[in-house]
Amino acid sequence: MILIGRAEWGADKELPRRGHLIGALRRTEVYVHHTVIVDADATANEWETLDEVKSNMRRLQRIRPDLGFDIPYNIVAFCMSDGELALCEGRGLSRTGAHTRNHNRSALGIAFHGDFENEALPGNIDAQLAEFAEWLRDLRNNQGFTQLGTARPDDKHVWGHRDSPTARTACPGQKLYDKLALIRFIDEEKETEMDKSTWKVVQRALQAQSPRLYAGKRIDGKPGKNTHIAIRAFEKRMALDPRGVVGILNDPVASMWPATRELLFATAGSDLIAE
Repeated sequence: MILIGRAEWGADKELPRRGHLIGALRRTEVYVHHTVIVDADATANEWETLDEVKSNMRRLQRIRPDLGFDIPYNIVAFCMSDGELALCEGRGLSRTGAHTRNHNRSALGIAFHGDFENEALPGNIDAQLAEFAEWLRDLRNNQGFTQLGTARPDDKHVWGHRDSPTARTACPGQKLYDKLALIRFIDEEKETEMDKSTWKVVQRALQAQSPRLYAGKRIDGKPGKNTHIAIRAFEKRMALDPRGVVGILNDPVASMWPATRELLFATAGSDLIAE
């Protein structure tokens, strides 16, 4: 993974940086786009040098004056011909975008540079998408984007631009769209271990804390935003690490639930758990 910031690719400082600052917890979606700009060689969707990448980023900064002279996406991804994936800072992770109507605050907009409707896929696209998924997983698990992916399609972890009800577009191109299911960044044990009835017990246990932690207006048995915020508050109160595991840091196979759930239920009382 190659990460390239705005200063490194040479963003024009004379142009105002667009977007408004927004917190990581507000991000619940990932929307994938393509730029429909191709390389002028036999491999239209692959890029050979970082100089090419930086030049194209400077071009993107001015290409959509209707959206303001700045890159409309949070991140732009380049599939390099040697198999690497380069991620370039557009507006950045902490700013609103101009990529998907009605989703520019809630979503991170990621554009793959190229035309994935009419041109061939890069030769290493599967591995590059897997690497991209690992980067998203790190954002979610380690960098404060704990809500990322809580809003997603039933069959995927990310949206294509064309999935938006207000979009009239083929973006991100059919060939890339058919690959979006490979981008899986949400640890399954965090999302699927407990059924709805157990989630309801969790929400009741959060409300039983003193002072109560759960701010939801109703108990719906769904792992939504209010539940996740309350769980994080409980874990902080009980001195658990961000994965909810006592004394085990950065263990990729450790579920967030054993320590969190055990302590949460214990502090809520046995009568509640018997319901």
